[in-house]
Amino acid sequence: MAGFRFIPLALLVIGCGAAAQGIYPGDAARVNDEMISYQRFQGFYVEYRNSKGVQVGARGDQLELLKQLRAEAMDLMIEQELVKQAAEEAGIEADREAVDAQIQDLRAVFDSDDQFRMKLEADGYTEDSFRRHIERMTAGMIYLDRIRADAADVRDAEVETFYEENEYRLTLPERVRVRHILLKWKPLGTQDDRAAIRAQMQPVLERARAGEDFAALAREISEDSATRANGGDTGLFPRGTMVPAFEDVAFSLQPGAVSEPVDTVFGVHILKLEERTVPHLLPLEDIREQLRDYVREEKMMAAVESRIEELRASADVEVLIPLAASN
Repeated sequence: MAGFRFIPLALLVIGCGAAAQGIYPGDAARVNDEMISYQRFQGFYVEYRNSKGVQVGARGDQLELLKQLRAEAMDLMIEQELVKQAAEEAGIEADREAVDAQIQDLRAVFDSDDQFRMKLEADGYTEDSFRRHIERMTAGMIYLDRIRADAADVRDAEVETFYEENEYRLTLPERVRVRHILLKWKPLGTQDDRAAIRAQMQPVLERARAGEDFAALAREISEDSATRANGGDTGLFPRGTMVPAFEDVAFSLQPGAVSEPVDTVFGVHILKLEERTVPHLLPLEDIREQLRDYVREEKMMAAVESRIEELRASADVEVLIPLAASN
């Protein structure tokens, strides 16, 4: 499964409301010789679903989404179990003090030790089995960290190859910087109101074209609160950033030119082009280290995904429950 990740420990064990509603008997999956109980899977699934912002309701159109989320939750549990088993085979053990600290952090969420124990029981754990679960999860994360570390070296040649193959992504597009003055439409205004606002802009345009300082005019007159204080300056922006009518005029102007009044959904604008940059490829030496970091992250992610695929290919995995969504 692409994009393998460990869900944070708190997600695995805290707040699984549905699991607390009753005991779920039986097992949900077998991963080699390790069984995953249905009770543990249900609690994990509920928290995974909640982490995606999905609330359960009676809508029929949720059924496919819930089925997908159940399948994803099952895949994650299986992958985590495979990694934990691989860590055990590699002889990796979690630091006792680190495990103690994680358990204490999780216990601190609850008002009492009894509440914490009840929550563990609802999720299918005893205190001992929960500690073992945390130890195995921590060891699994160490195992993955080692795989990432082994893939972390990035040679200059790799950076240069990435640069050459991604020039289109590393080319800054044409951008412009304008100052503008806005007179806003009135809420629920009529066509006559709009005509009056356009008429108010005409003397402003004449003053701008007569040579008055455009920034000073914007600070005096513009009703755009976002840019008025800095003289109507929009900063550099590429195409696809502003509303079309505004953008079309901005990119059509010559440096120093002041536009005719332009209607947008916000009101009437006049624009002055201050700066235009042509498309240009970022120099390799300016971004070499940023690219190295990016390539490193890609290599580490690919290494983890490859190892997960290897573990899955050699594992004996059986899903024991239907994944059609029931809630």
